[in-house]
Amino acid sequence: MNTRRRHRHFLGFAVLACAIALAGWSLARAQDKSTDTQSLKGKPAPDFSLQTLDGKTVTLSEQRGSVVLLDFWATWCGPCVAALPHVQQISADKDLAERGLKVWAVNAREKNEQVEKFIKQNNYTFTVPMDADGKVLQQYLVRGIPTQVIVGRDGTIKDVFIGFGGEESAKRLHDAIEAALKEGGST
Repeated sequence: MNTRRRHRHFLGFAVLACAIALAGWSLARAQDKSTDTQSLKGKPAPDFSLQTLDGKTVTLSEQRGSVVLLDFWATWCGPCVAALPHVQQISADKDLAERGLKVWAVNAREKNEQVEKFIKQNNYTFTVPMDADGKVLQQYLVRGIPTQVIVGRDGTIKDVFIGFGGEESAKRLHDAIEAALKEGGST
């Protein structure tokens, strides 16, 4: 009988501890969302200038009037690598480009030689700004990659996508790009 009471007491304590841990985890997740890239939606996009893989300098604020897709990625990131063919497809779409879309695949803290080899092996043609020190990732509150940010013609962040889930993710990204292109521009 004494053992049963101790067991019940222990079980009650374990359930309470799990509930407290779950509540803490939920609170932490809610706080994380207020400090990740999603929290930037509707706000002015942080400006930056980066050197591209081909040696040019790109500055976000100089793109006003265009829609810019920023894809934060790295060669070692499996989901990033899976998303890049879709990024390439969007980048190569002449209709989207004519309507004002720019695609920048912002590399996260890798060496130029490694990224250049990867880009050439995969025949990618999109612009690759190199965020060697990770400052732009910090500005955009990137906590995981891939993270894709759509910056509207007015310089505000229109949408954010974190992670990659295949064709469904690609469709949501494409739909968000279309919506951003329709704002303040021709369809």
